[in-house]
Amino acid sequence: MEVLLDMGWSKDLAEARSLEAMGAPAEIGREMARQYPGRWWLWLGRAAVLLTVVVCVQALLGIGILCNAWDSLAARIYPQLESDLNRVEAEERVNLRMDMGNDVLRVFRVSIGERDGQRVAEISLCAYDRWPFGIVALGWQNCVRLSASEREAGFNGGNGRGSYGADYCHRYVELAPEDRSVVLTYSRYGETARLEIPLPERGETA
Repeated sequence: MEVLLDMGWSKDLAEARSLEAMGAPAEIGREMARQYPGRWWLWLGRAAVLLTVVVCVQALLGIGILCNAWDSLAARIYPQLESDLNRVEAEERVNLRMDMGNDVLRVFRVSIGERDGQRVAEISLCAYDRWPFGIVALGWQNCVRLSASEREAGFNGGNGRGSYGADYCHRYVELAPEDRSVVLTYSRYGETARLEIPLPERGETA
């Protein structure tokens, strides 16, 4: 094309004649493939990089799934959540469970003590999916209520921690001197469950 331009040809005509001289595009592609057979290694290298990225992403997701399964297993065997009571009178580890949709709600510790100037029962709860690799439902804590002496709890707050594999929380209810048990009620999506929880005797610590 440069030679044709030096000979005085116009740019458009010089470009058209140069392209015609190169031949048919399909034939050019075949000749280049014979001349540079290693180009497939370039595509193979790019595919290997893409595959490596996919495998790394799946490995990271797999680690999260395994951690959730570990949390679910721990909740089934020996759940742990530190008490928030200012002073503990009595405490007992229990193993009370009830179905909560596709999940299981477990009461694993009952404590009596003082919190924010009130004498309360602290009920330690955890929830996990029935399948170890499943995900516990969100918002279940808002569907759990406590009552004592057949009256609705005046103080029903709580806090906790958790993951997709197992979720923990405390629930509190103010106690009267005559209370010997509290009642936990779960209600969601038309499903209702009730669980009576005995209180530990004063001075009992497990």
